[in-house]
Amino acid sequence: MKKLLNFLLGYVTIIIKGDGVERFINFAIQRGIHIWDIQWKKDGSVQAQVQLSYIKPLRHVARKSRCRFKIVGRVGLPFQIKFIKRRKMLACGALMFIAVMYFLSSLVFFIDVTSQEPIKYINPQMVKRLAAEKGVVIGRPKWLMNFNETEKYLLNNIPQLTWVAITAKGTKVEIEIVEKVMPEPGEKDKSPGNVIAYKDGVITEILVMKGQPRVSPGDTVSKGEVLISGLVLPQNEVAGNEGDSFSEQPELVRADGIVRAKVWYKGYGECPIVEKEKKLTGKSTRSFSLLWGGEELINLGPEKTPYALSIEETQTKIIIPGRSKFPPVEIVIKNYREQKIYQKKWGEEGAWKQAVQNALMIAKRQLPSQAKIIKQDIKSIEENLTGIKRALVIIETEEDIGKFLPIE
Repeated sequence: MKKLLNFLLGYVTIIIKGDGVERFINFAIQRGIHIWDIQWKKDGSVQAQVQLSYIKPLRHVARKSRCRFKIVGRVGLPFQIKFIKRRKMLACGALMFIAVMYFLSSLVFFIDVTSQEPIKYINPQMVKRLAAEKGVVIGRPKWLMNFNETEKYLLNNIPQLTWVAITAKGTKVEIEIVEKVMPEPGEKDKSPGNVIAYKDGVITEILVMKGQPRVSPGDTVSKGEVLISGLVLPQNEVAGNEGDSFSEQPELVRADGIVRAKVWYKGYGECPIVEKEKKLTGKSTRSFSLLWGGEELINLGPEKTPYALSIEETQTKIIIPGRSKFPPVEIVIKNYREQKIYQKKWGEEGAWKQAVQNALMIAKRQLPSQAKIIKQDIKSIEENLTGIKRALVIIETEEDIGKFLPIE
């Protein structure tokens, strides 16, 4: 911390000569002048370092101790600023270079689709094309890309994907994917198994194409229950001669069929009669800070948000990586985006309709694509809390709930 403070205030290296060098140092210490790194030379002179602000008081000390000193070295921010002022074009060029490098380093120049296993079923160009639809394209700044939203978009639009992770490494964006394990050709027809229920319901229809049925229409089944068994048990046949009987051996098959059932889905929604919502006004301001070793050297812009209500976004960019004896140089950009609270008055009837709409939307999100809606019930939930309308929607569907599960 002392080194950083001395650098910011500036310090000089001086050579002290004369018969009263010891008196010079003692007088300086008595006056509160901090002198450090004192080194005695062979010719009797002393080399030391002192802060720039103490040079003028040291002249009085030199006269009193009958010594003289001269400055042989200058270090610190004040001298660098003075140097920059004399060479303004050089300083402007350096700032322009840093700004251009920072801007270029924030752009994306490469997009790669990678996987730990060889990619078999997915075209990497299709992944790049879908990612481009969400803004992940070459030549665009990384801070304008929403990687989380793009990951969800890829998972929803590519059924063969089971996992996606998008990361930025310098000027390259890497889309790492994991494919679903697809059965090899012919494997599906060989493995025996059961048809089980993948959700609760009441059976309405069962059509067995292969296997042995375990349920009948009207039965209530739970998730994981066997609907069509792949273990076909033989039926004893009685022979007509001499009262002998014989039986076949049990057979393992790949159960197949259609099992339709009634399934119910619930959705809850609510809406306040007077809704308060935070919205962005479009106004924003930024601040830029230059950090050296975690200490702030330069700050341009407000230190805190100038708005009563706002969202703060912070980005940190390393300009010069740190080394063993030199700490890193970083730029911290803070973006303050103004927000305001808006009120929307729905009214009693409007709030109820919106609550029902929210409940329907939540319930329908759970419906599979092949489900057939039979009916839906809408109920009002009355609670002690006033000012809010609450609705419960129950949707009754008929759908195929059978799912194949291999027998292990």
